[in-house]
Amino acid sequence: AAAIDAALDIVDAEPERRRRVAAHTGTLRRILADAGLARGTGTHIVPVVLGEAARAMHVARELSAAGFDVRAIRPPTVPPDTSRLRVSINASLDEATVERFANALLAAVKGSPVREVRAEP
Repeated sequence: AAAIDAALDIVDAEPERRRRVAAHTGTLRRILADAGLARGTGTHIVPVVLGEAARAMHVARELSAAGFDVRAIRPPTVPPDTSRLRVSINASLDEATVERFANALLAAVKGSPVREVRAEP
């Protein structure tokens, strides 16, 4: 209960954190949408649907090698052929890191040897 109370105090005292997360999420979504990888708006969690599990695993490994902690979400957690990355943006990131991540993601997807990318449902 004390942790929840402290978190709510931070939310009240530091509204710029929410604005920063929203701005970074918007940047990432725009870059991915321009590449046909994501669409829509919403929370700080950005799903990037990649289709088959092997592709999601490949891209997650490439991102890990580039220094990013992203996990592939695969069946049975999601339906077959809708494997994805679930990217979470947080307030401690800066714009340059978000852009570097987006570029690494695009490069990993482009270099992926498996079938085509599917748009977010």
